[in-house]
Amino acid sequence: MPSRLRFLPRLPPLPPLLFWALALLQPATARAAAPPLSEMSARLDALHALRDQPAARAEARHLAEAAVVQAPADYGALWRAARELFDESEAPQLSDDDRSRLGQQAYNLAERAIAANPNDPAAQYWAALSIGRYAETMGVLRALANGIEGKFKRPLERVTALDVSYDHGNVPVVWAAYYLELPWPKRDRDKAGEELRRALAINPANLRARLYQARIAIDEDHPDVAKALLATIAAAPVGRYDAPEERAVKREAAAMAAKLR
Repeated sequence: MPSRLRFLPRLPPLPPLLFWALALLQPATARAAAPPLSEMSARLDALHALRDQPAARAEARHLAEAAVVQAPADYGALWRAARELFDESEAPQLSDDDRSRLGQQAYNLAERAIAANPNDPAAQYWAALSIGRYAETMGVLRALANGIEGKFKRPLERVTALDVSYDHGNVPVVWAAYYLELPWPKRDRDKAGEELRRALAINPANLRARLYQARIAIDEDHPDVAKALLATIAAAPVGRYDAPEERAVKREAAAMAAKLR
């Protein structure tokens, strides 16, 4: 499964298990004080673009909680809350159990959003990423044995059909990660490569697609190709499509390049 943004600082507030449970216990007066749902949704979208900043992360958690409390069946509130929990699960300081738990909670919210509207790409995409996050600590073989593959592929196939360009062209990148993570003999670098070319056709600036191309080059014993791709990532300006993601990929690329020296 794809690894994204593993550098957010862990927030000090509530433990993951209590986050949404306590939201439902808020008094009516606190709920009434929340801003309109449309304002919260717009603000959550803005904060997602700042998600590698601790203050933005804390505000997003608060707003996502308030949005679900205010409108527990609203499609937009649910998928944005799923996205927020997935983003929170990227923090490197989290234990594997907490990361997995956040992935499960995010998936549950995304599933509720899909039930509310199965024909929009957002909930499908975050459902796929979230169940992938939940499965990470299982290991690939155990995840396959526990039926996680179907829960991952179904929403990913749906978002591919609805809008393959969603999230700056990252849908094919997720497919590529899937093909690269499968155990032999199901692993398929050729299919992964096709998906990465498709991602770059959608968004030529997509750095994660180039990072995975470098990974394939290393696996196929083409270190010079990998070094050139990693140098391209290092030289790319930040802010062309998703600054937090671009910064994260640059860090991963630097670590990969260091191992090739």
